[in-house]
Amino acid sequence: MTNLTPFALDPYAAISCPVKTQNAFNPLLNSGQPVDPYAVEFFRESTPHRSKVIRFLTEHHPGSVRDLGALDRDDRVEACVAAMGEGVPIILNAEMPVDWTNHRYGIADILFRGDDVDGRASYYPAMIKDHSVLSPTPKGEGGQLIASLDRPFLNQARPSAYRYRIESQSDNLLYLAHLWYLVEAAGFGASQPWGAVIGVDQLDKIHGCLVSWFSLYDKQIRAFSYTSSHQWRKYSPLSRYQHEHRFRVRVAAHALQQTGSPSDPELVASPVHIPECDSCEWWPQCQSSLEDDISVKIERSPLDAREIMTLRSLGVSTITDLASTDVDALLPEYLPRVAHRTGAETRLRLAAHRGRLLAEGVNLERLTTGPIAIPSAPVEIDMDIETSASNHVYLWGFLVHDLRGGGGEPYYHSISRFSSLNQTRELELAEEAATWLADLISSLGDDPALVWHYSNYEPSSLRRFARTRGGEASPVLTWLTSYAIDHFVDLFTIVRNNFFGVEGLGLKTMATEGAGFAWRDTDPSGLNSQYWFSDAVHASTAELRQAAKTRILEYNEDDVRATWALRQWLRSLT
Repeated sequence: MTNLTPFALDPYAAISCPVKTQNAFNPLLNSGQPVDPYAVEFFRESTPHRSKVIRFLTEHHPGSVRDLGALDRDDRVEACVAAMGEGVPIILNAEMPVDWTNHRYGIADILFRGDDVDGRASYYPAMIKDHSVLSPTPKGEGGQLIASLDRPFLNQARPSAYRYRIESQSDNLLYLAHLWYLVEAAGFGASQPWGAVIGVDQLDKIHGCLVSWFSLYDKQIRAFSYTSSHQWRKYSPLSRYQHEHRFRVRVAAHALQQTGSPSDPELVASPVHIPECDSCEWWPQCQSSLEDDISVKIERSPLDAREIMTLRSLGVSTITDLASTDVDALLPEYLPRVAHRTGAETRLRLAAHRGRLLAEGVNLERLTTGPIAIPSAPVEIDMDIETSASNHVYLWGFLVHDLRGGGGEPYYHSISRFSSLNQTRELELAEEAATWLADLISSLGDDPALVWHYSNYEPSSLRRFARTRGGEASPVLTWLTSYAIDHFVDLFTIVRNNFFGVEGLGLKTMATEGAGFAWRDTDPSGLNSQYWFSDAVHASTAELRQAAKTRILEYNEDDVRATWALRQWLRSLT
C-alpha cells in the first residue's frame, strides 16, 4: 500500500455501505480524474437542534468555548491543534489532523477536555444527534452515565434513570471510536477512551440537553459472529469499529489500483440492495450490476445483506437461480450461516416462493380452490380513514351500498376537517363520523349491515378514540366499538387466507391485480396523501388548497370503491 495515493476515510465510512467507499476511490468511476484523498468533503448537516446545543454551550460557558466552524479546512485543523494545546475546555467543530497512516480524518461536533495526561490536556469526542437517544431504564437495571449541557464534562456525569438505545443507536459509538483514534493520533488522547452523544433528550430548559457518556472499551454492542461458538457476542465500540474500518481500508486500497474496464472491475465489495441504496449517489452504478439480483427483485419481506451474501456463496444470486433452487437441499448449509435472523427458514421459503412467481411472470397467486366465503348483508358499508403526518385522523370516508329492493349504485360520504388538528378536534371529528354511521345503521331498522375495512387500522382507531376523553367514555364511540365486534369485517383477513402476492397483499395490489380497479390519481398512496393534506391546509393560495382537498377526497373515495370492487371480484371466483 506504500505506492498508493494517500487516502483517508471519514467517520461515516465504517458505519455505511462499503461499496460507497469502493466507488468513491475507484479511478475508473471518476473520469480519469485524480482521486481526492478525502474522497468526499465531510458532510455536516446544520439543524435547529445542533444550533441550539452550540448556542447553549456558548452562552453557559463564556470564555471556555472555541468554535472553529467558520474557518476553512486547513485553518480549522491548525486552530484545532492550537486549541487542544492551550487546553480550551470546549472546542466546537473540531477538525483534527488527518491520520494518513491509519487512513482517518474527521470533525468532532464537540471536544470536551478531560484530565491532564503527562502534563498536557486530553480530550473526549462528542456528537450531536437530532433525535432522542435515551429511554427510561427498566426497573432494577443500572442507568446510563449522564451529564447535562450546563455541566457537560465526564467528571460531572452521574448514573441516571435512563438507558441508551444501543439496539438502534450503536452506529454512533463506532462514529465516536473513529474520532477517538483521531484525538489519540493527534497526541491528545486521554488515559481511557470515552465519548459522548447529545440527543434531543433533556431534563428541563435550565440544564439543557442530556449528555450520554460511554466507555469505548466496554463490550456493549451485540453482533452476530459466524466463527464464534456462541454466535451472538458483545463487542466494544473500539473493536467493532476497527473490524469495520480495516475492511473499508482494504476496499479503498484495492479500488485505487483498478485499471481495467469500468464494466468488469476486480473489486472487494459486492453491492447488495439495502434501504440505504435509495438515497445513495452511487446507486445507478450498483443497479447496473444487479439487474436480476434477489436483493433488487424481492421488495416485499426482503432478505438482508447477510442472507443475500450467504445465498451468493452457495451459488444462488438471481431470481432465476432462486426459482430453480431446491430449498430443502440448501437449508443444511444455509441456516447455520444466517442464525442471526429469527425465522430464517420461513424467510427463505417466502423469498423462494416470490422468486418462482417472478420467474413465471405472475404477481398474484390463489392458494385455495373453489368459491371464497364472503359474508353479506342487505346494506354494506366500506370505511377508510386518512391520517396526517402527525398521525391525526382528519377524514372518515364511507361507501354505502344498499342492496334492498334490487340494489342501486353505491354512494360515497365523507366527514373531514381540513385544518390543523389536535387531540380534541380529532376526537370531535371521530364522534361526528361515528354519529353519522350510528344514525345510518339505526335507520335500517331490522335490516342488518356490515361495515368493511382493509386491515385493522379503522377498528383499532375507534377503540383508541372510545377511551380518549380524559377517562370519560364517548357514548357513541363506545356503542360503535361494541357494534364493530360482530358487524365489522376485515377484508384483508379473507384475502390473506386465500392469496399470495409477490408485492404483498396490500389493497392497491389486490384491487389492481385481482379486480382490475384503477385509482384516478397517478400516484396514490397513504404517504402521499399526508403531503396533500399539508397542502390542503397550508398552501399559499385558495386554489392550491382546494386542489389538494379535492385530490384527497377522490383518493379516499377510490380507496373505499376499491374494497367494494375487490369484494365483488372475490365473490365471483369459482
